[in-house]
Amino acid sequence: MIKPHYHCGRCGSLFGSELGHDANRLCGICGQKPGTGVWPSSGPGNGTSLRDDAVASFANKGQALDEGGQRAVRKKKRKNLMLRLVVVWALLMGLAIWWHNRRTGLADKIQGMQVARTDMAEGTLADERIALLTAALPDCHRALGGFLTAGTPEGRNQFVADPIPTAGRMATFYASNPFPSVDAKNIRRVGQEPLKIGDEWVINTRWKEGADGAIFDAVFLRKGGTWQLDWEHFSRYGDHPWALFLAGGGPEEGEFRLLAREVSGDGGADRGGSRLRFELISPVFGKPLETGISSPIFVIERRSDEGILLEAAFAARRDGRSIFGSTMEPMEPDGLIRVRVQVRRGEFGGKRSFELRKVIACHWIESDVTGFDLDELKDDLFGGS
Repeated sequence: MIKPHYHCGRCGSLFGSELGHDANRLCGICGQKPGTGVWPSSGPGNGTSLRDDAVASFANKGQALDEGGQRAVRKKKRKNLMLRLVVVWALLMGLAIWWHNRRTGLADKIQGMQVARTDMAEGTLADERIALLTAALPDCHRALGGFLTAGTPEGRNQFVADPIPTAGRMATFYASNPFPSVDAKNIRRVGQEPLKIGDEWVINTRWKEGADGAIFDAVFLRKGGTWQLDWEHFSRYGDHPWALFLAGGGPEEGEFRLLAREVSGDGGADRGGSRLRFELISPVFGKPLETGISSPIFVIERRSDEGILLEAAFAARRDGRSIFGSTMEPMEPDGLIRVRVQVRRGEFGGKRSFELRKVIACHWIESDVTGFDLDELKDDLFGGS
């Protein structure tokens, strides 16, 4: 009688053995326990021989043949389930950490805004200032970048406040003054603040080119729902180049944006006296610590309108007080103030002379507000009611 044959789950061979359950049965080929259960098959001539397709069917269907095989399948399923659980847990933990960081960052941001509001003086409309900056700064970047990169006067004119009346002055100005040499792609904003001038808000910004390049400020005015460049302030506009005006060129009278420095005579004897002595100096764009051409010394009465305004501006600079409540440090060296003035040139006795006709403002921004209330200054000085 031909012995039944069994399939070895270890080496894959068929081996003959006695029919029936035998826990100690060993494979006749590899000498190990088959481990795949009992699956007898008669040898040749029995009509039930194990065919190749039967072996393939067994492999494809993945049928478990004994208790050990079933445990292996269950173990594999448990491993897969644990792996899925670990992945899901890791995702949940990552999501929790992200949400915590997001809430913490938002809280810090809100707290920072609250601190910024607290630092502002009471009554300065802190919420309005923050909202104003948030809405205005994108327009400010667009206007300054567009102005600096435009290749034609017409192109630049699109980014300035009051473009129609400014167009002619801009063309005349750049005919005798160089256009600022600033790489718009290499500048970054290093300061910003809203300032209220009279009833209007303006945006005051400060910029720096690279590590050692130009440093300049730019003011933006709200016109027609958008913020545009105050070109007169940006260019330090004057009716004629200051050096040429001092040399006798150009009109006899003009408006200029200059720096003023008080001058003491005879060892400071004029300080507190009846007359104010000062000189007017042209600024150098992009280099605020440098100064240009100085005028001869002007002498005016301290109690004149011009003298009162200039004295107030010089005193504010000495005391560290800023016009319009600006929080940014002045760009110019100590003792210098910004002025917008009207100056007349004349000839007396064959010698050139200069007269201060008017102090239009103690700043460079295009506004009729002088920076100080002249009536209040007079009341303090003369004891008005």
